[in-house]
Parts: sequence; C-alpha cells; structure tokens
Amino acid sequence: MFSLKKESCQLALLIILSIVLFIFIVSSELSGFMKGMISILLLLATGMAIRKITNADGWSGFVMLKVKEGISFINWFDKTIGKWMDRIADFGLVFGFGLLSLKLFKHIEKKFILFSILLLVVFTVFISPYLTLIALTTMNIPGVDAKTASETGFIPFASLLILIIGGYVGLLIFGLVVKSVSILVSLLSFVLGASEVIDSTPGVSFVIPGLTIPLFEGAIALLILLVVHEGAHGIESLRSKVKLKSTGFLLLGFIPVGAFVDIDENSLKKRKAKDKLRVAAAGPASNLAVMFLFFIPTMVLLYLMPTFYANHLIIAGFTRNIDAVSQDTLSNLSANTVIYSVNGIQLNSLSDYYSVKDKIPANSTVLLKTDKGDFSVKTDQNGKIGILLSQPIKPEFQWVYSLYLIFALSTVLNFFVGVINLLPVQMFDGYRIVNESVKDKRIVTFVSYLVLTLILLNLLPWIWQR
Repeated sequence: MFSLKKESCQLALLIILSIVLFIFIVSSELSGFMKGMISILLLLATGMAIRKITNADGWSGFVMLKVKEGISFINWFDKTIGKWMDRIADFGLVFGFGLLSLKLFKHIEKKFILFSILLLVVFTVFISPYLTLIALTTMNIPGVDAKTASETGFIPFASLLILIIGGYVGLLIFGLVVKSVSILVSLLSFVLGASEVIDSTPGVSFVIPGLTIPLFEGAIALLILLVVHEGAHGIESLRSKVKLKSTGFLLLGFIPVGAFVDIDENSLKKRKAKDKLRVAAAGPASNLAVMFLFFIPTMVLLYLMPTFYANHLIIAGFTRNIDAVSQDTLSNLSANTVIYSVNGIQLNSLSDYYSVKDKIPANSTVLLKTDKGDFSVKTDQNGKIGILLSQPIKPEFQWVYSLYLIFALSTVLNFFVGVINLLPVQMFDGYRIVNESVKDKRIVTFVSYLVLTLILLNLLPWIWQR
C-alpha cells in the first residue's frame, strides 16, 4: 500500500493553502500596494515554513532548490553553443553601455562596438515600440492602458542621443531621473495644496505572477528567463575555466524568483578582466538574445489575435473611485461586467471605445449599458470615466491566448530583466561590470547608491495608488 511521508503531506498542504490565500489576496479590492505587501509577507512566511519542513538551504523566506542535473545541462549547452557566448556577452556590454564601451571595455574591437551600436539604434527605433505595446497590454501597470501603449512609440532625439552614448543603462538612468522629478514635484504640490491630483503611476513595477502578470503564464515565462540567465553565466564560466559548484532555483515561498549557478569566486578573481566581464554580462546578454527568438512568434500571434476576440468588452479594472448618479446600482458595476454601449454608441472592440472615449467631455455624465443594467457615471476633470476595458477571447480559443501570453511575457521580461540587470546596483550584474571597469571605486559607489535611490523614488506611487 502506498503511503506518504509526514513531511510530504505537510509540504503539500502548506503549498495548497498558500496558493489559495495568494489568489484570494490578489483578487481582493485592496490597493496595489497593500496587495503587494501582504502577498510578499505571505510568500516569506511560506518560504520559512518550507525550509523548516524540508531543511532546505536559503535565508528568511527564500528557498534554494538545488538541481544536480543543472551542471550537466550547462556542460551540454557549452559544447553546443558555447562558441557564440563570447560575442553574445560582448554585444550585451555594448547594448548596455553604448559608446562608453570604447572607454570601459578594452577587449572589444572598435568595429564590433560601432556595429553593435548600429544594431542598438535599429532595435530601439523599429522594435522597442512594439515591446512597449506588448508589455503594457500583458502586464498590470497602474495608470497605463492599451491606448497609452499605442502612443509610446516616439523616440525623442535627446533619448536617442543618450542611448547611443550610454546605452540602455544610460537611457534607463535618464528615465529614472525624469520620473523621480515628476513624482517628487507631484507629491510636493499635493502636500502644499497646490494640486488635488497626485502622480499615481509608478516608474518601476513589481513582477509578481498573479498580481502584475498572469499567474500561470507569468510563472512559465519567469522560469524560462531564469534558466536562460543563470545558464549563460554558467556557460561563460566554463569557457573561462571557472568551476561550477552547484545550480538550482531560488523560490520566494512557492514562486520562482531567481535561479543560481554557484561559481568558484576565488577562481574567477584570478581570471583576466575580459573573462570576468563576460561572465557578468553573459546572463543579461543571453536574456536579450532570447528576447529576439520570442519576438517574432509573439508578433505573429498578436497579428492573428483579433480573429479570436469576442464582439464585446468587459471591465478589467478601475483607475479611480467612480462617482455614480445611482449609488444603489454602483455596487453591481464590477470587474468582468460586459459593456454594450457608451452614450448609446455600441462597442464591439477596443477601437470603438477609444473613438468614443476621446469625445467625452470633462465633468459630464456618461450612460453605460451593461449586462447588469444601465449606469449613469460622472467623468472627472479630464473627461475620464475611470474604468479599464478589455476585449475577451472566445472561450474555445483561450489556449491560443495563453500561448500568446507565454511568448509575449517571455519577450518583454527577458528584455526588461536583461536591461535592468545591467544597472550598476549591488546584487545586479551591472555592478560587477562597472566595478571591474572603473578604477575609482568612489565613482562606482556613488553611481550605485544614486541609481538605487532613483529606483526607490520610482516605487513611491505604489503606496498611494489603488
């Protein structure tokens, strides 16, 4: 007769209970900040309980799940694609630091740097706008909807110049500075009473399956990203004759948030500067390479997606507390409510809604016809109704949409994580790169703390946004 060990039963019950509680939290009416904080506390508690039951390595609620087959897997890939890794890593360095690469990375030929910058410009002008559109329509970013996404394709000359000189690291830092100033000015105006509106759009978003990205598809995309990232570090380490001690995944509770390749750091320190730079850059550079692989099938599915849509819209969320003429019926206006028309104009697609939305006057009353009755809703001073709409997929084609989400999230997450990892912040690969390339460590420390401060400032709106 088959019997389960006591520990296995405890572990299974713990994970099931944690998943149920997690889904309950992210589906609640709490603000995004409260959802995030409570979810993180739940995952930390779950992780600590898992470590106690299994005696797994880790710290606090983070669990290190070691995989013995990981080193064999990396060895196989090293023999298969290892010869390309040096070039991929070097391209990642130029992608991240632009023309500064001429000063920072002496091992990369000038011709290769200039060619890589040409590719960088082509990518930014012709491909990155589509990445922005895909990201904003698959990730839950507060204050931003699909209409905004379609308007973000313009690349100002100043931004393009910064990109060429400082790569995506320079462009990211510039963007963090601009958004930080916007948030601080908005906050100061609100506190002093000069404005009744406060900037509620964070400049930096969490990536949490079930909260900011779809749970199932998001977890798969994260798993792909983590395997690619850490596997590339491992491959480049082997090419540099550095021993791998162990490999595995890092879990926060039951959610994969990282992977690890335990490298012999003492051996790595003895290697040449170019080897250390390539080992550090291999992870984010490979994420960027894999992004290109997922981009094409993602665009094909995106082009075909309208054929799978239903001919109606539903409420996906709210951007503010809605003032309704009839408060008794407002409680029925909730997520997944079907919207048939606005002010008598029938809505069959998001395009129909956008054409109507732009013509709605400020501080007016809008009539919504829904599957739960008619609602009279007041617009704000900007003419916004305060609802986010989406066009659902026909039930028989849900699997196509799930496939699209996996491909789309694998595209944008590999790009964002690859680029963000190049930032010179401690614990990021970019810090190792800058620390190895810049002799004056005071500059390294200053830039590291500056970027960390900017990231924290960009997270502030999560506190007050709903």
